Amino acid sequence: MQISAQVSAAAKHLLDEFSAESGIKKSRIVEDALWFYLRARQDLPEAAVIPARMVVNAAGAAALEDSLAQPPRATRALVMLMREVVPPGGE
Repeated sequence: MQISAQVSAAAKHLLDEFSAESGIKKSRIVEDALWFYLRARQDLPEAAVIPARMVVNAAGAAALEDSLAQPPRATRALVMLMREVVPPGGE
């Protein structure tokens, strides 16, 4: 089956580059990506899916900038959780 879709120039560039470097055919990369995306949307709760793009208005951008400039202190639960996380390459 063949599917046609419009993609951004940046996405096409990434696909071309990854295909050339990995030797995996573009059709296989697209099929795998589509399959993983659709399965994740079926299997995970909506709150667990992080959008690839986010559009915010000026007020939202200002609020985001403010929260990044002065982030809230980490909760005790977050600190305890992060102490349990093993960094990549760690034991």
